[in-house]
Amino acid sequence: MKKSLIAFAALASIAGAASAQSSVTLYGRVDLAVGKAVGTNQKGINNGSGSRLGFRGVEDLGGGMSAFFNIETRFDADTGAAQQLPASEQGCTAAPAACADTDKTNGANRFWSARSIVGLQGGFGKITLGREYTTAFLGSQLIADPWAWDTAASGTPGQAPGVISGLNQILTGLGIARVRNDSSLTYNFSAAGFSAAAQIAEATDSINAFTKKPVNFSLGYAAGPLMVAMGYEKTGQVAAAAAKVLTVNGSFDLGAVKLGAMYGKGTTATNNDRKSWMLTAVAPLGQGEFRASYGKATNTNTAGAKHDLSKGFALGYHYALSKRTTLYTDFVRNTGKAAAASASPAEPNGYDFGIKHNF
Repeated sequence: MKKSLIAFAALASIAGAASAQSSVTLYGRVDLAVGKAVGTNQKGINNGSGSRLGFRGVEDLGGGMSAFFNIETRFDADTGAAQQLPASEQGCTAAPAACADTDKTNGANRFWSARSIVGLQGGFGKITLGREYTTAFLGSQLIADPWAWDTAASGTPGQAPGVISGLNQILTGLGIARVRNDSSLTYNFSAAGFSAAAQIAEATDSINAFTKKPVNFSLGYAAGPLMVAMGYEKTGQVAAAAAKVLTVNGSFDLGAVKLGAMYGKGTTATNNDRKSWMLTAVAPLGQGEFRASYGKATNTNTAGAKHDLSKGFALGYHYALSKRTTLYTDFVRNTGKAAAASASPAEPNGYDFGIKHNF
């Protein structure tokens, strides 16, 4: 009996040590708002940002190296339905027009649509495999936007492809950026304030059929109040031209307010030239922060016709009730138009009043 107790204690000790070296975290967000998006007069309950449910874990392998994974799904909290991916993130063939996905096989059937990765990290950096955000998005496009591509200010999740919605997603992504890539290999490294990342993805897999392999990279530097970054991406979509986008952004924190600016240029697969710029300000105010942005994105087609694809400003105040719960309100005005011959949206204004809870 005594030997059995000793053996059991030894096994329990080994199991405890193993579990101490690894951890799995359940996390998520539920975010809903009352308001309306740019380009529509329909008012109602909208998804302020992508409500989500995910699991992430890490295991210590010793020697400063660890293994990690992250799987995450997105859903519309107003209905509980899986969030339909925009056309740019569905499986696409060479030309963007082929992203219509009328049978919904590329977007709606993805459960882990937001992220599905596994990798290793250590002193050498981080190596990731799977469905992952592009390095240009995380390293430049996303951080240039004070709303981080969320709420009516940037683009209300769930809007139909082609609908002018929000403002800052177009300004920072120019309507070209893919945001995520399937079947990707990603490398990240940072040291002494400098950061660098690169990604390459398969051109063809069970969903995608690109002409070229999607590739992207980002560079950044942050020290004290200063931050500068750039991102470059070739989406893999090639028709009349290769779709590509370059963004450069930076910010300086003065304490009372953080000022930022970004510039972008790109080419669509139909060989349209696009350029954008945006100025931003974020200021702490009470238990929240005030956000503002102003900018413009232009599109020039192959015939030389130029129009404002996106133009306007956004204002918002996000109030922290706690570390996990935020009340927010935003207003956005976008007078851009989808094509040179089309009129500006009859409803250029959008707004929201929402609550976001992270867990």
